[in-house]
Amino acid sequence: MFAAKAPKARSSVVPKERTFEIPTPKNSSQTSSRDKTSLSTTSFDSQEFSWTSSHDSSDYSELNGGNDIDDEYIYSKNDRTLVAYFGPLPREAEEALNNTDSYTHPMISKVDFDTGFGMVISQTKCYIWAVQKETTYRTPPMCYTLPMPPNNSPTTETAPLLPVVTITKSDEPHYGILACSPDGTCWYWNNIDICFSNVDQHVDTKISIPPKDYVSKVECAGPMGYFVATKFGNVYQVSIKKQYGASTLELTQLNGKAGGAIASIFSMIGVTQGPDESQKLAAMTSGPRLQDQHGRWDLYVMTRRSLFKWHLYRSGECTLEVEVPLKDVIKKRILEDHTAVLPMGSDPCVRALDIQYIKNGKLLVFASFFNTVHRTAHTPLACALFTISCRHGSDFEIEHVKYLQRTIEEDVRPEASPKLVVPQGGPGVFIVMPRSVIISSTLPDSTFEDLVPLKADVIIGVGYEDWKQQHIQDLATSSELTIICKSSGRLGIHLQLDDKGHPLPLTATSPKNEKEEKTAQLQAKLEQAVFFSGKKHNPISFDLAHYDGGDLNQASLNVSREILNSHAPLLGTGRDITTGLSVRYQRIKNIIDCIQDADMASRLAVDTRFQLCWSTEKLAAANEVWNQYQQRRRDVRDDKTLKENLDRVLHDAATKGLHRIGAHNTEDPLATFMKYHINELGALVSSLQTSVAKTQESHRAILIRDINKILIASLRSAWNFRKMNIGKYALQDRSTLEPWTGTENFIKALTAQYTATLNLCQAALDQDSTSMDVDKDSSESLAPLERELREQLCDLADCTLQAHSEHLQYLEGLPKSAENNIRISTTIAAYDVAKAALLGPLGHLDKAQRAIQLAQKYKDFTTIVRLSSDDERVINDYIVKYQQEFANALFQWYMDNDRIAKLLEQSEIHSDLFTNFIDSRDCNEVGWLHDIKVKRFGEGSRRLQEVAAKETYLDRRITIASLSKLLFLAEGTCNSLVHEGTASYAARCNEELNTLTTQVDVANFWEEQVGAMVSIPDKADAILKKLGSPLLAEQNVLRKVVLDAIERLMGRNVLNSEDLLDILMLQQAWEIKNMDVCDVALDICFQATDIPENRRPYVLQDIWRRIFIADKDAYWRLEDVSDEEARERLTASWICRAYAVIYHADGHKDEKMLRPQEARCTMPSSLFRERCLARSDSDDQDEAELRVQYENLIQDYERENSELDRRIREGQLLEKWQRVKMIVKEEREAAMKLESQEAMMDDVEMA
Repeated sequence: MFAAKAPKARSSVVPKERTFEIPTPKNSSQTSSRDKTSLSTTSFDSQEFSWTSSHDSSDYSELNGGNDIDDEYIYSKNDRTLVAYFGPLPREAEEALNNTDSYTHPMISKVDFDTGFGMVISQTKCYIWAVQKETTYRTPPMCYTLPMPPNNSPTTETAPLLPVVTITKSDEPHYGILACSPDGTCWYWNNIDICFSNVDQHVDTKISIPPKDYVSKVECAGPMGYFVATKFGNVYQVSIKKQYGASTLELTQLNGKAGGAIASIFSMIGVTQGPDESQKLAAMTSGPRLQDQHGRWDLYVMTRRSLFKWHLYRSGECTLEVEVPLKDVIKKRILEDHTAVLPMGSDPCVRALDIQYIKNGKLLVFASFFNTVHRTAHTPLACALFTISCRHGSDFEIEHVKYLQRTIEEDVRPEASPKLVVPQGGPGVFIVMPRSVIISSTLPDSTFEDLVPLKADVIIGVGYEDWKQQHIQDLATSSELTIICKSSGRLGIHLQLDDKGHPLPLTATSPKNEKEEKTAQLQAKLEQAVFFSGKKHNPISFDLAHYDGGDLNQASLNVSREILNSHAPLLGTGRDITTGLSVRYQRIKNIIDCIQDADMASRLAVDTRFQLCWSTEKLAAANEVWNQYQQRRRDVRDDKTLKENLDRVLHDAATKGLHRIGAHNTEDPLATFMKYHINELGALVSSLQTSVAKTQESHRAILIRDINKILIASLRSAWNFRKMNIGKYALQDRSTLEPWTGTENFIKALTAQYTATLNLCQAALDQDSTSMDVDKDSSESLAPLERELREQLCDLADCTLQAHSEHLQYLEGLPKSAENNIRISTTIAAYDVAKAALLGPLGHLDKAQRAIQLAQKYKDFTTIVRLSSDDERVINDYIVKYQQEFANALFQWYMDNDRIAKLLEQSEIHSDLFTNFIDSRDCNEVGWLHDIKVKRFGEGSRRLQEVAAKETYLDRRITIASLSKLLFLAEGTCNSLVHEGTASYAARCNEELNTLTTQVDVANFWEEQVGAMVSIPDKADAILKKLGSPLLAEQNVLRKVVLDAIERLMGRNVLNSEDLLDILMLQQAWEIKNMDVCDVALDICFQATDIPENRRPYVLQDIWRRIFIADKDAYWRLEDVSDEEARERLTASWICRAYAVIYHADGHKDEKMLRPQEARCTMPSSLFRERCLARSDSDDQDEAELRVQYENLIQDYERENSELDRRIREGQLLEKWQRVKMIVKEEREAAMKLESQEAMMDDVEMA
């Protein structure tokens, strides 16, 4: 049947010159007198062909002469099975089939390879044509038509019944035709070659068939003759004898069976009681008895309930040997094997469908059943193959059961029942149904199962070689079946077996579990669909849903990877690289189409869809790399040097790419890369630029131009494919995998190529093209080359920015984490830098318009503003188009280029855009002016507060703070509503102004004291001496800190609150410019926002400690002076002044006041370190130096603690503190009494 194997991986098909063959049936002879009428001669209108043999990983060498099938006619193939097309049906038969319905007016077909004839049988006609197993027909073969016996017996079937037809075989050189209509009318033509010239020359007779019965089966029992069976199991033996060149029909009456002779040419060998539904005939088969010296056969008749076995003798006698209740035996076995789902006693509704005689004298029964207790009208039928042997006399025994994975649906229409075909008696098994063929094996230890489904066609018949008379018992290495399809014609199915008769494994390594097995099956079917579903007129369905249960993601990626790297078994070898790349590209595109056709695309994960698309992109890009390379080699074929340089660069890049991916290098690394490593195409592309750098300078410009062509064309091909197939691959979501065109290495390579091209363009621009590295003898012109390089520079910028955007999109699609957020921020910054670096130079190379186009594409609004900032009309158009994004870039450009006036002169149309801009950026220096313009006084006040906080010049800061307060008051005037936080904001404004006013007053006060001095350091030294602190001379670090603070204050610089408090509390004056020092110091301590909260309690300690140790004359004793003198001294002391402030204050008295023993410095060393670090001007101060500094500062504060302890111990500080509190309270009470008396006097006077 098969003209031979199909081309497979690493094999090539080399067609022979087409030959026309005459398909002569076996055992037939040709005579000149019958050439015009006999089927033994085929018209040349029917074109046939054969092919030379080729090599394949599967062994098909024994198939019909070892010829190859044209790849065009292979419809499906994997390591196990192959389906091929062997030509159309005759035109007359095809026309008849097209004009009838497959079920209501069925037609059947048979192919008998032993006689060399094929038949299509209808109710009234039989179309016969010559068939040769080793021949494929290109055009419809010639056929002849025979009339069929009439059928005059009505039946109860829903569709017309068909006659049974068989070609009779004998020792004569000619074959006959026996046709029997359903009502028993039989016609017999003695010579098939002569009958077509005179169709009426036939012998006819009639079988007397019981009512409601009809002829339905015919069986050839080898040398035992032919047997016809009826629907209700009545079997008749045909006795056809030839004598003196003529056919005679004789009747042989069988003894021992009821019914006797029914017709003159038939003998009834068995009659069942009926009609009974359970006795309906299901199938009939026959085969030779094993080890029978007389060559006798057995006939097996299977009804829906029982199996009958007749022993056939050469004398014509028939003996019924056994009757087995087959249905009950099968039912019992099914219940035993399905106890989990079918309890004993349940009815699985077993139906025996077909039976075949197989090797070693065994029987194979195909049966259907329900494997569930709960059933509906749509519950599919499970099916199984039962191997039956007769080892113990006449008893039947089920030797083995194979439950098939596939299910079937019951179809009671005529000719719709599944047919069991076992070519060569096994081990290959074909279960033929109207729209599919299930393939299995008779071997008990084989789990192989495959399916060949049809799209919309219908199988009307089968054909295979007869093996029973050849007495072959060895296992075959292949199994073949021909199926006749209504529309598609003749197809052949080949099952490849190993030397032990087992079907070849689907993969090199056996799957570990059922999931892997199903995935392997799904992968094999997907691969077949990819390679064969696109073939014109292919009737095979590649519906992946038949293999549901496998991992579609893994299967599709495996197929994609194998095609990408030329490892797919169905890829042919021997092609040149150009053809191979094109074929692989077409095949890999089919993957997603096949998955969509099966309505399974929704099962693909997001990452899988992206990987499938990227694999296809890589092949598209590889095609462009190779084609551009070959085209350039053709363009420079007359320039040997340029050609050699180009070859050297591409091969060097391929070598580097192979080394990078760990692959072995070869003599032709580029060809190796293109064949087997396209999956790593990025490594090849990334290596091109470094390879160019090694070439001679005299040809570098031209070589860079050529490499640019290859790079740009390949990348655009990949990106265009992705863009056009976003919907097909459903790429709307983001993948967690990095795109191959967006890796950091890829970006670096493109950037390097851009830089190399830019250097050439800029050098030519600076020196009027005299520095362009072009050989003097080159045919290239400088001007066109320079123009082309500039165009390529724009394209490279486009490609590089596209790679940047893909890399950023990949990072944004990753799960949120601190690390990924840092990577995203870094990438965004690098992306912005790249935009300016790549698009900026284009304007200087007369490519401003292209730069603007790319800037619009990648939203580089800074470049757009830079190139069009002087054109108001264009600016307005861009603002209308891009709104806030462009406005932000425009306003930022104004600020960066000190065009503040232009920035603030925004029209009312753009006012909101400018408002959004200043609200989203640190633009407080100019933003407050716009806030005043649009009457957002509160927002302007807040901005000025932030500006003031950054201002270091004292006078300017107090001015800004005053303006902030003024705007706050203006906001209150315009808006009478009091918002939450308004009071606290107002308080902060006042506190800020008070602190600044204090610094101004102190600076002015000291300026008056030392105004005669010129330099600030001299003034600071003089002021430091006037402070009068008794300990400051010994406090080296603190003295230096205070001196530095005084210098900054006298230089009209703003001090932080802690430095200001050091100056205030280390001097001896109670008042400065009518300002109570203690009161101001305590207010600053509690209200200053620049004092950290963790240091505020310790700052309060500093204030009170310095109050307690401020007086120089502090060691007089209370008992040494009178009460009046003591009162006078205490009243003039700092502690009395401070307590008076606390006592007269409203609220928070306890918070502001510390007792002497609580004023010791207890600040931890870590906070000392923080304060020293905050005073440092350097961010990277040496840690050891810092440690020495704050440890010395701690010692300075310890000196103050020691002084405080001494005054408590020797200066009666605690007693004096108690007397001070009494004095302040007494004075307060006296003042209140005086106020009360004055109020009474006022009341009297008024009265």
